[in-house]
Formats: sequence, structure tokens, C-alpha cells
Amino acid sequence: MRFCTKNTEAHPGWKVLIVDEPAMKVVSAAVGMYDIMEQQVSIVESLEKVRAPFKDMAAIYILSPTQDSIKRLLDDYSDKTTVLYGNAVFLYFLGSVSQEMMQQLKQCKQLIKRLKAMAEINVDFLIQEQRAFILDMNDPFASFFRGSGRKSVELKTAEKLVTLCATLFEYPYIRYKQDSKVCSRIASIFKKKMDQFVSANPSWWYQGSGNCPTRNAERDRSTLLLLDRSSDCLTPLLHDFNYQAMVNDLLDIKGDKITYKADVPDNPKKKEDKDVLLNEKDKLWVEMRGDHVAKVIEVLTERIQEVMNSSTSMVARKDKNMSLAQLASAMKDLPEYREVTSKLNQHMHIAHGCMDKFTKAGLYDLGDLEQTLATGKDEDDEYTKLSETIDRCEDTLLNLKSPKDRLRLVLIAIISQGGLTTENKESLLQAAKFGRKELAVLDSLIHIGIQSVNDNPSPAITKEPKKGGFLGGFRSRTASQDSEEENEYTSSRYVPPLKKILKDLVTNQLSIDDYPSVIPMPLIANSTSTGIASSARRRGKAEGNNKKKGGATDKWGKKQKGSGPTHYDGGRNIVFMVGGLSFTELRVVRNVMEKEEREIIAGSTKFISPNAFISDLKTLAKESKS
Repeated sequence: MRFCTKNTEAHPGWKVLIVDEPAMKVVSAAVGMYDIMEQQVSIVESLEKVRAPFKDMAAIYILSPTQDSIKRLLDDYSDKTTVLYGNAVFLYFLGSVSQEMMQQLKQCKQLIKRLKAMAEINVDFLIQEQRAFILDMNDPFASFFRGSGRKSVELKTAEKLVTLCATLFEYPYIRYKQDSKVCSRIASIFKKKMDQFVSANPSWWYQGSGNCPTRNAERDRSTLLLLDRSSDCLTPLLHDFNYQAMVNDLLDIKGDKITYKADVPDNPKKKEDKDVLLNEKDKLWVEMRGDHVAKVIEVLTERIQEVMNSSTSMVARKDKNMSLAQLASAMKDLPEYREVTSKLNQHMHIAHGCMDKFTKAGLYDLGDLEQTLATGKDEDDEYTKLSETIDRCEDTLLNLKSPKDRLRLVLIAIISQGGLTTENKESLLQAAKFGRKELAVLDSLIHIGIQSVNDNPSPAITKEPKKGGFLGGFRSRTASQDSEEENEYTSSRYVPPLKKILKDLVTNQLSIDDYPSVIPMPLIANSTSTGIASSARRRGKAEGNNKKKGGATDKWGKKQKGSGPTHYDGGRNIVFMVGGLSFTELRVVRNVMEKEEREIIAGSTKFISPNAFISDLKTLAKESKS
């Protein structure tokens, strides 16, 4: 915002800020209304709506470089008698403006005579978490995977990624999944667009160039890894009982806003709607969003009790003769008590809301069935017979009331097994009683390389069983380091493929054959010894850190000093999933980054819940009809 307003200092007085819908999201994610008003902006207007004139005020426009927004801008200055604003216009675009659009702007005399500044600010993306972003693209899922040849949606994706890298001062090496056509094309377009940006901005520097203004702060050149949602359609469909994933799957959340029924302070019998924002400003949310919901409830309960005990002691020390009623009244008047318990109670309401849905929907058994399908093992870590698992699926389908829930389970069964035998598929379809729409979704999976029928399944595997438990119980540790942390609860024994990809990426073990680079990678990036050496250094740090016992946060949810690195060595790793990133995978990114102590920035066209992903798969069927 300061960048956009620094050119307005020569024009004192209050100004109008006009934004289109994409720019409104960017501005809202970056600053609050107070920050905007500090820059002498008195009102924020929507470009798409009818606006009142402010002829004595300068206008600041922040717009996406689209034909629709350009047209609406030009309409504001099409006739000098109807111009809405004063004699100074400051024009900023989120991304690159095409030559065609530039010509349109130049031909608008009323705009040009008022134009005091114009720039591309390169923020055509939304930050959702500290190291997570989306491109906020509403293009149908099918637009990435149907048809042949270069698509406009790929160009848009590449251009938005350029604005991200420009903002981060990164000119990355570009790697992509070798067998993904969409990743290959986006990698090629991104390389061309990034090169054009660098050529057009000779004063711009990037990490690893040797031109960092603060030499001792310069890092290695980054790597951008492009992945394809169609290569793993299982992870977004599975029930995940970690807090963030569960909230986005089971509760009614819009963006980062969730509404729940809260107690009315003066009338315990009444309930009122309360809006809560689950974002980076909520320290408890940031701390616990990746934890299993059972652990979340346990920790919240302990902390509420701690606050009650500490507050009671504090008040009691002031007057030992206070009655319980007086004590309770005094506690409610303590600002610290109100603020802390309010936040703890909010999350207790939300977590219990998740558990209520969990219980009513019978997700204990359904989740275990999904995990068995995904891993081939039961909760005792014993390999199961597919025929028995299919029988369980049939019984479950007969009890699921919602067609979407039945579709979700059948999709998990098909995708997890690489296709079902004709006999098994027919038995599931008979139990599911699908209509035309659901059957069309199953038929359209072929467009993303998924065969729904496979009459040559792999032979079954047997293994010695191990003991385990569920929500309150821990399962036995396995020999696999990758699954060690993921399998703390038997309800979460599935390990998303992204975990191994990220671990290999940050330890320089990622196969150059499976994930080639658009330009040659430095030798160190393909060195096995480098990955081993860095792992050894991390083990040394971990051993040193483990000597000091204690949690990473205090009871208020604030991160303690020394609980994790605030500065990361080496280059950034930017991982972008074409077609949507699940909340399960966001947790995986944070876990790998914490364990390996390498910075990972995760992004996608959008973040997806299971229901959102099913809706995306339905677009494949719609495209088939058109």
C-alpha cells in the first residue's frame, strides 16, 4: 500500500481507492482499513459497482490486468462531463499489462491528462498463510486437463507466478513432473515470461545473483517445483482428522471466517452467532491447526484449567476473604482472563463442533475404511484382503445417505486401488445407487489418467501384524522414517506422496529424470553427498535441541524463543500444485520444513476441501458433454 501511495505525496488531501474484485482480495489480505487511512485514503470503492462522484479527490486505482477491468476503468473517463474524480489519477496493476491494453489506455485522453503515475506492482496472488499462497483462479479444474495444446489458463498461471517470484526477488530454477503435460507447458511459459521480466527490469535483483543490496543477507538461488493434482487425486478425498483439514471438511467455513453458536454472557440459556477469523493473527490457530483434533481438545482443556487456576490464585492473594461469587465476578473483570479464555473457548467450540460431526456421521469407521483402502493395512498395521475391504465398502455405502458421501467413498476405492475389477466396481455401484451425474464423474476420470476398471490387479501382500489404537491411542512406530510422524494416530496412517517429494527436494535427492529442470541445475543439487551431509547437520542440531526438554509454546499459544528457526539457510523451495492443494498437504509442507529446516513456500491455483475437489472432478464430466 505504501508503494502505491508514495507517488501521491505531492498531492495532499484525502483520496479515493478504487479496486476490482481480485485487487480487493489482495489489498484485504495485506492491510487493514487503518493502514489504508494512514495513507490518506478516506474511502475504498469497488470498480464493478456504481460509484458516487468525488470530483475534488484524487483517485488511486489498483486493478488486475484483465480486459473487463480495463474497460470499466476507461468508462470512468469516457466523457469529461461524467468523470467521477479529480485531476490526479494513480494507476497500479497487479501484474503485467499487455501491449493491446496499453494502447487502449493511451487512447483515453481524459485518463492520460490526469495520469500522474502508473506501475505494475507484481502482487497477482494471495497470501493465505505465512508461507502459503494461492493464485485465486476460478477457472474450471477441467480447463487444465482437457483438450490439447497451450491454453489461456496456463498463460494466466505462469504470469501470476512471475509476480510472486518478482515480489520474493527470486529467479528460480524450474523443475516439473516429467509425465505431466500441463506442468511441462507452464514451466516453459513461466521461463519465457520470467526472462522477459528480468530483461525489462535491469535494476531488479534476485537471490543468488550476487547483487543483493544487503550482501550478508543474500541466499542461494531458489527452485520452483511444478506438480500436477491429477497425479494424486487420493489425498484430497480422504478424511483427515487434523484440526485445519477437519474444520475445512466438516464445518461451514467461508475463506477464513467461521460462525459458531456462542453463549450470551448475560444470559447462559441463550446462544448467539459469533464470527471468528482463523488466520495468522490467531496464535492458537497457527499453533494447533496441524495437530490431530484429539490432541487439540486435550491441550485446550488443559490450558483452560491452567488459566482458571492461575487467575484464581492471583485474585485470591489480593483478598483471602472473598466469597466464590465475588471471586468469579472479579475473575470476569480481569482483562487477561477475558481475552485468553475467550480465545480458548472459541477453539473449544470449533473443535467440539468437528467432533460432533465426526460422531454423528460415523467417521470413526468410515475413516478407518478409507485408511485401509489407501494403505492396504488395518489399524494394527496388518495387510488386509481387498475382497474383505470391498465388502466393508458395500456395507458402508448402503448406510451413507448423501450421494456426495457415497461418491467420495467410491472415488477413494477406485483411485486407491488403481482401478477396480469389473466385478468389484459393479458391486460398489449397485450398493451406491448412483444417478447419471455421479456415474458421469466416474467415467470422466479417464481424462486425468485414472482407470476406473483394472482387471489385472497386483497380487496381495502379507505381513506380520502390529498393535495400535485410535483417537486417544498411539500406534506402534514403523521402520519407515517418512511415516514415523504421520502415523502417530492410527486414524492418520496414510502418508501423502507429497511428503517424500518435498523431503527429496530439500535434501537434493529428487530424481532429475522424474522431475527435470528447464535449465541445467547446479551440480550440488544432484549430489547425494550434499543431501547426506545436510541431514547429518540437522541430526546434530536435533540432538542438541533435544537436551532441553519442554514444549515449543507457552500456555497462551505464543511461540517461545528458540522453538524453531526464523532464518533458513540455502535457497527457497517454491512448490506449486496445479489444480488445487489440500489442507492435508499444507500440514505436510509445514512438517517437512520444520524437520528438515529448509524453507518451503507452498502454493496452488486454490486450496481445496474434499467437497471442493469432488466439485472440481465434476467439471471433467461437464466438459465431456460440451
